[in-house]
Amino acid sequence: MRAAYLLSAALLTCAAFAAAPAKAQIEQFVVTGDAALRTQEKNEISLDTARRIAQHCEAAAREAGEAASIAILNQFGEQVYYLRMDGLRGPRQLEAPVLKARAAIITHEPSSVTNYRINNGDTDKFHQGFFWNIFPTGGGLPIVVDDQFIGAIGVGGSSFNERCGYDALTAVLGPQPPLDPTVRTGD
Repeated sequence: MRAAYLLSAALLTCAAFAAAPAKAQIEQFVVTGDAALRTQEKNEISLDTARRIAQHCEAAAREAGEAASIAILNQFGEQVYYLRMDGLRGPRQLEAPVLKARAAIITHEPSSVTNYRINNGDTDKFHQGFFWNIFPTGGGLPIVVDDQFIGAIGVGGSSFNERCGYDALTAVLGPQPPLDPTVRTGD
């Protein structure tokens, strides 16, 4: 009975969290002023925002005694910021974050969701992943502020990649849509 009550309370909390609008205003997280005029783009994630997100994820990895590489891409898939902690090497740990973030750019959803669908027999998603060169491995998340897609984060090298990215986005940007609990969020 108590377990059912706790589960019910947790679900209500998740539902309230999902329904709560972000208190963020997009202007504080995107390129503005002369730089926005030069690029003719108002929804590009700013370098400062990307740096703060990556630094938060780096701090979480250090606290867990792990290392991570973190890529932040703008909404077009171009790198804005890349952070590689010491102790990582090779494509699996260094290139994977960029590929994970690109997967989130293409699909506008966590890369783990595509992975979950493919692993559970969705051959359509498999073919889309192959055709669009989607890297369907957990650790890539869309970055959305005020219902505007401004980029994606990809995290690799740690045992909690998606959670690290999610927590960093929440800390810097405010509430994010809850992660799907049925989808494995590690590497």
